[in-house]
Amino acid sequence: MAQNNNHTIPFPGRGIDKHTSNTVSYNGAQQKQDNVLGTKITEARKSMKLSQKQLSEQLEDYKISVTPGAISKWEKGDSMPNPYQLFALCYCLHISDAINYFTGFSPEASDFTPDLSQKGLNLLQMFKEALVSSGNFAPRSRRDSFSDPEPEVDMKIFLEPAAAGPGNPLVEGAFDMIKYPVSAIPDGAEFGIRISGQSMSPRYVDSQIAWIEPSEELYNGDVGVFYYDDNAYIKKYVVEQPKADEIPDYIDEEGRVMPKVTLYSLNRECANLDVTVKPGHPFYIVGRVLN
Repeated sequence: MAQNNNHTIPFPGRGIDKHTSNTVSYNGAQQKQDNVLGTKITEARKSMKLSQKQLSEQLEDYKISVTPGAISKWEKGDSMPNPYQLFALCYCLHISDAINYFTGFSPEASDFTPDLSQKGLNLLQMFKEALVSSGNFAPRSRRDSFSDPEPEVDMKIFLEPAAAGPGNPLVEGAFDMIKYPVSAIPDGAEFGIRISGQSMSPRYVDSQIAWIEPSEELYNGDVGVFYYDDNAYIKKYVVEQPKADEIPDYIDEEGRVMPKVTLYSLNRECANLDVTVKPGHPFYIVGRVLN
């Protein structure tokens, strides 16, 4: 029987008896494996527009001597800052609530995490995006107490999803403009497409926004969004030579053997949802997935 590695850790709430505590599902081993700490340090540094060298110099103000190379190792997950280095990082990067920023939970919250399935959490994220897009509910910045709110940018989000599964139509022009913090958008992204299905999990899940850099070409192995036979897909782009018995199907009008293109599902339990691009059928690359 598979062992559940998510441990429930009690946190006493303010003003309540410590024995009637709220709980939060926290998996430290998984966070370490996913390099959450390093990723969050990188995001905070970039939001402050600091290079690793500049951050190293600022840490000197707090009597912490580290090289830019050491910061690079923290961000890559090759090593971790000690507690005193982490405290100084929080001062330099204006992180006022370290628990909330690095784990996503706040000790002041009465409910650390909803008791929801992954599908429920995805719906919760969709609801949050709808509130943000309405313009009536400004998102709270983790740096509110230190500086002005982070700048936002309007991003085009297509209403029809790209399928991580059977294809969905991508309707040109059917989109919403939604505001996002600048730091949340990968460099090069020009629009977002919502994912439908689980064939690309765990990297990409149902209802997640995929940020797209328009491109007519991809490297072998890139994850992209594709338009094939009037349907849109998000898949891994795999190009290979056809097998001997497949060659007749891949000869073009000039007698050349064309490469075999497969739109590959990362979740191999959904291997039946791989898409083999047939020669002569309408196919083009929409762009590269950046997140």
